[in-house]
Amino acid sequence: MRIRSVEAVIEQLAGVEGARGYSGLNAAAFVRCRIVTEDGLVGSGVTGRFLAGQVAALLGGAMAEAVAGRDARDIEALRRDLAERFAPRGGVGVFTAALSALDMALWDLRARAAGEPLWRLLGGARQVVPCYATVGLPGYDEARLVEACRSAVAAGFRGVKMLVAAGGRGVEEDAARVRAVRAAIGPAAWLMLDANCGMTVADAKRLALLVEECDIAWFEEPVLDNDIAALAMLRRSIRIPLAAGQMMQSPAWFRDALVQGAVDWLQCNAAFCGGISAMMRILAMAEAHGVPVSHAGGWDIANAAMMAGHAHGGLLEMHGAQLALRARLAEDMVPEGGAMALPDRPGIGFAFRES
Repeated sequence: MRIRSVEAVIEQLAGVEGARGYSGLNAAAFVRCRIVTEDGLVGSGVTGRFLAGQVAALLGGAMAEAVAGRDARDIEALRRDLAERFAPRGGVGVFTAALSALDMALWDLRARAAGEPLWRLLGGARQVVPCYATVGLPGYDEARLVEACRSAVAAGFRGVKMLVAAGGRGVEEDAARVRAVRAAIGPAAWLMLDANCGMTVADAKRLALLVEECDIAWFEEPVLDNDIAALAMLRRSIRIPLAAGQMMQSPAWFRDALVQGAVDWLQCNAAFCGGISAMMRILAMAEAHGVPVSHAGGWDIANAAMMAGHAHGGLLEMHGAQLALRARLAEDMVPEGGAMALPDRPGIGFAFRES
């Protein structure tokens, strides 16, 4: 099963009204990887929006040349050799993003060649994964925010996540919106907050104290740069659980966050952290530390197999800002009643339309 070609294409998703207020250039961009073997099998992978042009250039250029003719089944050897060539001193950034998509496509190929769904090949811990919905987007006024969250809970999702520290709002206005959502969804549904690394420790602590009575399941990425020392300091000073990690790329960050007691929930994403292979390592670390894992950062299609396959897999995020993605797919996975049933067909579970 030798690699004939690797293609990398930059795609754009249509914007979503409520997503106004997200930071970062080209927030709707992503890179799609397509590996074709000499015997005609095709594997798909994705990575997120950061530096999409540079990621696609590396993935479809020098990295494609480096793996041409290699056996697609030798995933660990390919990862080692690519790291030695393109990141010999542990660099991340563009290389790790490109590796994420390539590794994912290699696992898709392995599963398709074996005639097995990837979730089963990874361990088959469960075929149905509970989901939560990120629908509390920063572009919504309070009334629209409340309705979006209430509707998601009514549809069966385990809980809802809403954005804070976005849309130009201050701590007091965010706190009022949190209280309004909790009142609307009732006491049983989970409610998560996400600051997208947008707050100082002081402001994050202040918001946490203002909404403590709202039974927050976790406060996600509260502080700037996902700084581990700041996360640990904040965690010691508030009662709300903390979560982080969705776009971190270095295995050492996940190790240090666990060792230093910086998070109550560890979040990793195969589209950013180095692919399926890296996710397996991270979930094993989290399991050893007794810290639960929940997917975050979008790309439910890229993470569902891992959350189902590994015994320590957890909740799957369904992100409202990525609804337009599904129109691009020839093979999809769609949650029903707030849970994602993984398909029995071979492969990772998704494939893009090629026409």
